Amino acid sequence: MKIRPLPPKGQRPGFLLMEVILALMIFAVMSVGFTKALAAMRQNSRLIEERMKVAQIVDSALTEAMTLQSLEEGETLTDVDENEMEILTVVEPLEFENLEGSLLQQMFRITVTGRWYKNGREQEISAEGWRYLQLYRP
Repeated sequence: MKIRPLPPKGQRPGFLLMEVILALMIFAVMSVGFTKALAAMRQNSRLIEERMKVAQIVDSALTEAMTLQSLEEGETLTDVDENEMEILTVVEPLEFENLEGSLLQQMFRITVTGRWYKNGREQEISAEGWRYLQLYRP
């Protein structure tokens, strides 16, 4: 059996313990950063999901108000228990003239506003639509 002599100090194969520790430290720092980024993304995802649910409720209330057979000027306040929010629907008449100069009657602006409290602060989202009653006759 032949014994090979050790190569000189600068040419030895493998890693030093210090190199391995440094690589593990860099990996640990990157892992902590990724974990924090994933937690922030999860929080943002929850906020967006909640906001989308509220927007869907407000959009549904606007659609319901737009499809009523007849509209009257005024305000309606509705409580929605599932999100502890209130929906304010405001119907106001609009006055427009057509190209001949005659007044368009039965034209309404419908504004639906959802209000709720989150973390002690009032939150609000609105949706608006216009409706010309004569175009929506059954």
